[in-house]
Amino acid sequence: MMVDKSYKDKEASFLEKIADILMLKDKNRLVFIERFKRDNDDLNNPALADVLSNNLLENASKKAIPEIVLRDSLRTIFRKLEVEGCDFEGAKRDKVEIAKRWLREIVYRWYLLKNMAVSTNKMGPVIPRVSRMDMWQCDSNYPGSVPLGTEIKFEVQLERPGYLTLLEKGTSGKFYCLSPSFLAPSPSFNEAGAVSLPMEGAFRESFKLSGKPGVEEIIVAIAPERPKLDWLPKPEQPPLRLEGEHLQEFLAYFEGESDCTLWYMDYKVV
Repeated sequence: MMVDKSYKDKEASFLEKIADILMLKDKNRLVFIERFKRDNDDLNNPALADVLSNNLLENASKKAIPEIVLRDSLRTIFRKLEVEGCDFEGAKRDKVEIAKRWLREIVYRWYLLKNMAVSTNKMGPVIPRVSRMDMWQCDSNYPGSVPLGTEIKFEVQLERPGYLTLLEKGTSGKFYCLSPSFLAPSPSFNEAGAVSLPMEGAFRESFKLSGKPGVEEIIVAIAPERPKLDWLPKPEQPPLRLEGEHLQEFLAYFEGESDCTLWYMDYKVV
């Protein structure tokens, strides 16, 4: 398979970034990057271990075998990928192929979307005021971290009228479309201003940050009209769990739409 240089550059940056997130060092980092490069897809694990043998045996005992060192590194990598959201579904074999699909079809496409979006402070989590629990703190100084278990709303300060699409990557590593959905049944706005999710009249009044600590990531698209994406949930439907094809279609659509705003932000759940 021929892979152009621009893809190789993007792929290299992506794998380095994921290695940082996984906190991989030394041999584990080397194995992760080399195993998941497209250029090495034609090499099975023994063949890759042979290619990397000098690096894998560096500072190892004289009895060390490259294939065993690589296998042990992959076990560490798989555990870390599972924590980040890669679902191996109990598989004992073919974990490399499962991880490749997850990294390339989902995580890489989200990475491209993040790079295409503009980081902004015009959206973020909104938490109840301490003095009155029925009041919400609404200003541009959104908190950078929110305690686990907190009830929040999510606010977006629209700079213009438009249709709001909001995608979320939760701390579980799963991806969802929150707007449109029954959390945002009326995502088309005739004027600029602050918008909160869940919206008034939605299925619930707030979100509870459950699950585990980590980083929540949000990508928002503001378009003149509803994006022509057949999979967008209807007003009465729950948030859609996003798969690779959804992210690919979203990416392709907004790459070709110059009259759209694409924003990104993240915050920590602690």
